[in-house]
Amino acid sequence: MAPIARGNPFVTALGVRCPTAPSARRRERRLPPSTRWLAVLLVGLAVALAAAGCGGASPAASPSASATAVVAHVDGEAVTRGEVERAVALSRLSAKTLTFKQALELQIRDHLLRREAARLHVTVADGAVAARLAQVKASVGGLSALQSSLSSVGLSIDSYRQVVRDGLLAQAVAARRFPDAAPSEAQVRAFYRAHRADLTTPAALRLGEIVVKTKSLGQAVRDRLRLGYSFAEVARAYSMNPESAAPGGVLGWVATASLPAPIAHALAAAPRGAVVGPVEAVGVWHVLKVLDRRAAHTRPLAAARPAIVAQLTTQRQAAMLSAWLARARAAAQVTLGS
Repeated sequence: MAPIARGNPFVTALGVRCPTAPSARRRERRLPPSTRWLAVLLVGLAVALAAAGCGGASPAASPSASATAVVAHVDGEAVTRGEVERAVALSRLSAKTLTFKQALELQIRDHLLRREAARLHVTVADGAVAARLAQVKASVGGLSALQSSLSSVGLSIDSYRQVVRDGLLAQAVAARRFPDAAPSEAQVRAFYRAHRADLTTPAALRLGEIVVKTKSLGQAVRDRLRLGYSFAEVARAYSMNPESAAPGGVLGWVATASLPAPIAHALAAAPRGAVVGPVEAVGVWHVLKVLDRRAAHTRPLAAARPAIVAQLTTQRQAAMLSAWLARARAAAQVTLGS
C-alpha cells in the first residue's frame, strides 16, 4: 500500500528551518500542480523547499561566475558556487526562492551528510535512482514534462539526477544511523484513528452510460434495450459521449458522492443489472446500467499497519537525522570564501 500521509519528511531532514516557517503540508499545497512533485520527492538539495520560509528571496549569484569557484570549506572540503546555484535554481520551482546564504547553509549540511554516508559505507545504487526518476516522470506526465519544468529554472536532467541521488542517500543514512526508530503500538493506533478518512474507500458504482440530447431519444434507447439489443451495441450506436461509447458505454467505477444529484437519486435503490433512465442531468439525458456496486470500506488496522509503521519510522528517522545534522554543523569547521 502506498504511504498514507502525503509528503516526505526527509524534505526537511537537513534542518534548514525557521520557527515561523509554515508546515511542509502547507508548503506543498502552495506549489503549482506541474511542480508539486518537488515537495514530495526532493530530499538532499531539495531541502531548499523547506528553507523557503526563512525570509525574503534575493537574487542568485551572477550566472557568469564560475560554477567551480569555491565559496566555502567544510572541514577542509570545498563547497562550490555551482552547488549553491543549483540549490537556488531548484527552489525557484517552489513558492519562494532561496537566498544565496540559505542555499550555502544547505550545501554545508549536505556535505556533512555525504561525509557521514562515506563513513558508514552507505551508497545509493544506480537502479534506485533510475526507479525514483521513473516515478517522478510518471507523476508529471513524462520525461518531456520533467525536462520542461527543470529547464524553466536552468537545470538539466543530469543535475536533477544528482538531486534524487542525494535524497535517497539522506534516507539511507537515516535508516543506518537510527535503525530502532519504529513507532510504538499506541502511536500506530493513534495514527490509524487520525487518518481513517485516508484509509476509507468511498461507496461507488460501476456504471454503463448512454448519453443523448433529448428525452425522446433516451426513451428510444430504452426501447432498443427492451427488445434485446445489448447495452454495448446501443451505446456505440447512440451515445454522444465518445469516451464512454467506444468501450460499449462502460464508465468504470464512479464514487457515489461524485454523481450529479438527479442521477444519484435515480440510482439509489437500483440493484445490479438494472437499467435506469432516461434521467436529465448536466443538460443532457442519461440511460444508465448498474454493472456493480461497492459499499464504503475502511481498511482494517491489520492491513494498514505495515504502511503506517513504515511511514512513522521514516518520519522519526528524519527528525533524528535533522537533530544529528544540527549538532554536526555546530561542530564543523566552516570557513567562507576560497
